[in-house]
Amino acid sequence: MYKLIALLALLVNVCLALPPAERNRRELTSLRLPNTTVPTHYDLYLDTDVHLGVMEYSGNVRISITVLEDTNQIVLHSLRNDIHRLELSSNQLPVPVEGFELDAEKEFLVITTSNVLVAGTYYVLDIDFSNSLDRDDKAGFYVSSYETEEGETRYLGVTQFEPCDARTAFPCYDEPSIKTTYNIKIACGLDYNAKANSPALGVRILPGGKKLTTFQTTPRMQSYIVAFLVSDFITERQISKEPHQIAVSTLARPTAAHLLSYSVDASVKFLRTMEEYFGQSYAMSKMDNVAVNDDHFWAGAMENWGLVTYRESAILFDPETQPDSDKVGIVSIIAHEYVHQFFGNLLAPKWWSFVWLNEGFANLYQFYLADISHPETNMRERFGGVRETALRNDGDPTIRAMTHYVEDRNEVKRLFDGIAYSKSASVLHMFNYVFTETTFQKGLRYYIQQNKDNGVVEDQDLFDSLQQAVVEDARLPLSLTMHEVFSSWSNQPGAPLVTVTRVGTTNEYLFTQERFFTDPQETAPSQSWWIPITYSTSSGDGIFWMPPGVSGVSYEIDGEQIMFDPESTGYYRINYDPQTWTNLIYDLYENTDFISRLSRSRLIDDSMQLAHAGKLDYGTAFKVIDYLQEETEFIPWATAASNFEYLHRMLRHDEEVLQYLESYVAQLAEKLLVEYGFDSVKGESADAHDARMIALRWACNTNQQCREEASKRIETMRKRSSFAINSKSDQQLVCNELRRTNYGEYATMVENLRSMHDQRTRSIMIDAITCAEDKTVINDLLVSLSSNDFKEIEKLQIIQNMFKNSNVGLNTVIEMLSNPEYLSNIKLSNRNLPKLLQTLADYVVEPAAATKLIAIVQREAPTQLLAVQAKLRANQSWIQRNAVIVSSMLKNPAQVDLQQ
Repeated sequence: MYKLIALLALLVNVCLALPPAERNRRELTSLRLPNTTVPTHYDLYLDTDVHLGVMEYSGNVRISITVLEDTNQIVLHSLRNDIHRLELSSNQLPVPVEGFELDAEKEFLVITTSNVLVAGTYYVLDIDFSNSLDRDDKAGFYVSSYETEEGETRYLGVTQFEPCDARTAFPCYDEPSIKTTYNIKIACGLDYNAKANSPALGVRILPGGKKLTTFQTTPRMQSYIVAFLVSDFITERQISKEPHQIAVSTLARPTAAHLLSYSVDASVKFLRTMEEYFGQSYAMSKMDNVAVNDDHFWAGAMENWGLVTYRESAILFDPETQPDSDKVGIVSIIAHEYVHQFFGNLLAPKWWSFVWLNEGFANLYQFYLADISHPETNMRERFGGVRETALRNDGDPTIRAMTHYVEDRNEVKRLFDGIAYSKSASVLHMFNYVFTETTFQKGLRYYIQQNKDNGVVEDQDLFDSLQQAVVEDARLPLSLTMHEVFSSWSNQPGAPLVTVTRVGTTNEYLFTQERFFTDPQETAPSQSWWIPITYSTSSGDGIFWMPPGVSGVSYEIDGEQIMFDPESTGYYRINYDPQTWTNLIYDLYENTDFISRLSRSRLIDDSMQLAHAGKLDYGTAFKVIDYLQEETEFIPWATAASNFEYLHRMLRHDEEVLQYLESYVAQLAEKLLVEYGFDSVKGESADAHDARMIALRWACNTNQQCREEASKRIETMRKRSSFAINSKSDQQLVCNELRRTNYGEYATMVENLRSMHDQRTRSIMIDAITCAEDKTVINDLLVSLSSNDFKEIEKLQIIQNMFKNSNVGLNTVIEMLSNPEYLSNIKLSNRNLPKLLQTLADYVVEPAAATKLIAIVQREAPTQLLAVQAKLRANQSWIQRNAVIVSSMLKNPAQVDLQQ
């Protein structure tokens, strides 16, 4: 005992003998910041020369810091920054710094002080640094460009910081829960303008043909939504004065000046709708939309507070050449990014584990609120496609839960997936319906008001606010809490299959639940959920909660013509006993009005997906599908079309079966084609436009009238020797005929494409050209991608269209990608190539092609290997289980009775 005491005393003496720097140095084992210090304000200055085509920039950042724990280390993030001077002060007096080091693995800047920094004290960290806009990853503060009408290249600097790239533009505390204010100053050329999150305070002329723009102090915000733009962009602005003044603008290259008006008008309408719906004012006096060259902006759009960035194609609109249906996409993406101003910006996630609190709300309310601000879009009903996509993803056994913890930056990036967007939005959508929109809206208003001052949230904060609302309005049984109900959905992967069995001819129904897998060979530990079962009968509507952890639940429901989940809001699949399926199919044909469009969509999707998974016979599934011969509504047909596309890619390796499939679907789509015709109608709804596109895609496979009309239009193009296709409907109409076009005509089309400048027209022409199924044509077009005639986004479009459109295209693409030299020549980025290979895996069903693809992935994107192998196994499993059955049904139309 004495020896132990002596040893402890010796250790204490050794520790006391160490210098203060050694005693308080924390071992940095995590990729997370130690957070012994936190920033309370940033003064950021940037000096740019991008107006001269100079990519290097210099900067200074002064970070006001509070010490939370005694420490001799200040740890923040820095990557790609060359640090030239670093000083620490307190009350304007210098504080000795022993030195600093950059931890490349953790992306930390670790500063060691000579003395202990005591908890509760305040310091200013002052850093001079330099960096460059010239980077290939389109992240951080990077260069973009455009061409003037005279052919001159003009450069600009723009930011993309989410999730982990603010640190690559300036040293900072780059974690989502760390919020503080920013004062930003940017120097640029006199003929350029600087923009940042907040409005400009003033501009001062500098020597050397430059000027300095100073911006107002921002709200408290996290680093990943800091943003700036240095450009010569033109601006269209609208001042919205009620109930408070907001200047809303869209900025773009000068040659796009005529394409800005619709986005500005849509932005004002949506912003006011959002404020009213959530009972919260937007935090700033301005909102800028920035249109960036598609090829230079991989994110699609980014919700930076007050300075939202988009791909040009996502937000620019030409009223002279574009159909009104294109407005739906513009409204949708503006809505998504604006909802983030509350969910993500005002309320930031405590960590990336809760990114679904950002993306789920943005994805849901881009549909809900756009339907209010722009009722002509019919956006709310279109949300059904989001739910269907989410359920299909959740059938994968390797899928993650909504709340999922990771630290590595690459793992963080992978959290921005279908779970964060589609599944979380679908779960929120379900609860919005179950608790009623009024109560759910009240809960979200509580959520905003109760958390906006702190500004950082986790899932429990949402559950607390929703709990308060459902208790006040008595929307949840007293025995349940929102925490246990919602957690059963957010903390485990997958989605349930609810099987409903009617007990004889009584009003009693037995309900069971299990996790649904797309492949029935997959298994997992037993899972269950708190499932809200909603129903509608001739006697009225109702709801009950199916508890987890029980083998089955019996429930009595009075009334006839029962429909479960009548508005298709439940995040689960439903299977029925054979007699109930028979009754539902009868109602589809005879009492269609009783079944809403959304429920008809649900029956299509559930029946086909259940058949794929071996939970329902294909005969029943095809009987559900058969009713489409009388359907002309877009919503059910959109669901059907996605299911037909899946069958098309799984069966197209067998040319005979593929022809049977196309003939079968063409018969179903004949009435749809008659309803909507070949050409767009001025002022028609987006639903009508999109229904026509489905009809042209499927009915024209075998329709003689389609062939004749397509031939006329191609002949007109031949006479003009232009082969220019300017509308999506024209492209879809002539696609089948273009497969039969000769090589010389294809060469003319490609040559015309090279000379086109309008991005939208180029995109349509690419879709037309890639209808080709001739291997020589496909090969030549793929080889041409090594030239400078195509932007990267167009190269991706061409390659994807080739392998999506035909088996010949798929095999040719795989042959080309197998050659490392080819990949080197076409110069696909390290970000886009792995995504391309993952998408390609969805279309590979033959073993030889699968083997080649695996070799490509091992060589070019090894981190995606497990995901690609899982997709290939799933495809092979489907082929083994279902191909013969489905093929037999399609070859023998008597089994698929279109005259039922």
